[in-house]
Amino acid sequence: MRTRFPLWLGGLAVVYCMMLHGQGSLASQRLKLLAFGDVNLGRVVGKQLLKGDLDYPFRFVKDTLLQADVVFINLESPLTDQGGETQHPGDNLVFCGPPEGAEALRRAGVTVASTGNNHAYDYRMRALEETLENLQTMGIVSAGTARDSTSLFPPAIVEKNGIRIAFLAYTQFVNVPGPWRGRISLFEEKRARRELAEARKISDIVIASLHGGVEYADRPPQGTLAQFRFLIDEGADLVLGHHPHVPQGVERYRSKYIFYSLGNFVFSQPQLEWTQRSFGLEVGVRKDPSGTRIDWLRLLPLRAAKQPFFLNDSVQQLEIIEKIQSLSNVEIREERDGYFVQLQQR
Repeated sequence: MRTRFPLWLGGLAVVYCMMLHGQGSLASQRLKLLAFGDVNLGRVVGKQLLKGDLDYPFRFVKDTLLQADVVFINLESPLTDQGGETQHPGDNLVFCGPPEGAEALRRAGVTVASTGNNHAYDYRMRALEETLENLQTMGIVSAGTARDSTSLFPPAIVEKNGIRIAFLAYTQFVNVPGPWRGRISLFEEKRARRELAEARKISDIVIASLHGGVEYADRPPQGTLAQFRFLIDEGADLVLGHHPHVPQGVERYRSKYIFYSLGNFVFSQPQLEWTQRSFGLEVGVRKDPSGTRIDWLRLLPLRAAKQPFFLNDSVQQLEIIEKIQSLSNVEIREERDGYFVQLQQR
């Protein structure tokens, strides 16, 4: 004999199945984001790209990057056709990657790039515009610069698994003077406040990148620290720092998190120990009926170089983690799957 169930019970079963399969308003949606520090596709790396070896810079990390839903980097070099030049012949602090660098990023799974940094104008306006065009052609969104002069820099928007993330990027300075205002997002409180407010309206979570501070220093100066906190005060859920070329600490501030510096990633600076040792950041994001939140923050110790790689040696990993821990106001705990920031319960 066929058993009959009350209609309300059948309705619950439908809802339960929708939740199991990630559908419906009661479902929990998840996303994994990876964030890294400075990427320089110029100099020697650029020469390899010009030879056609487009997997060269990310060869040893590509598999990990491709497993993420979103991958964010700070692109330290313009991507422009300069007739084979990848470093200025008279100044080794001026460099660029070739247009092929955009495809190298795409192959490695990079989806978002901050282009708002002190090297954005190294090869002037044409190179800045080429960089953005090359990234766009490869489906990579960028934050911190604009092809046309603007009073407000729109966020780079990425939507995956039903979660929409807005990225904003700021720099404290630009190396080369010129008519780049309105094209490069120099940090200004009044404008940043408006941009963060607009970004919050159109996204589930806002991530801000700040390029500044002092190179090779363990900690940000007070002025930079105030800017990091300002970004949280005005609506950022997570702030990522770049420019020092070395890893710095993690701060819990108003129940949000600031990573002062993610250090180097694809960048060769063998003259200093800590320019070669850093970490990637894995961010777990969850969205459900109660809102969108960060579920976990995992640190991935790595060796920064022209061809970076993640460290497998536990002693080398721990040296990096202990360094970051000494500079942080959060607890970094070793768990079965790696090193995690102990999140504050809300």
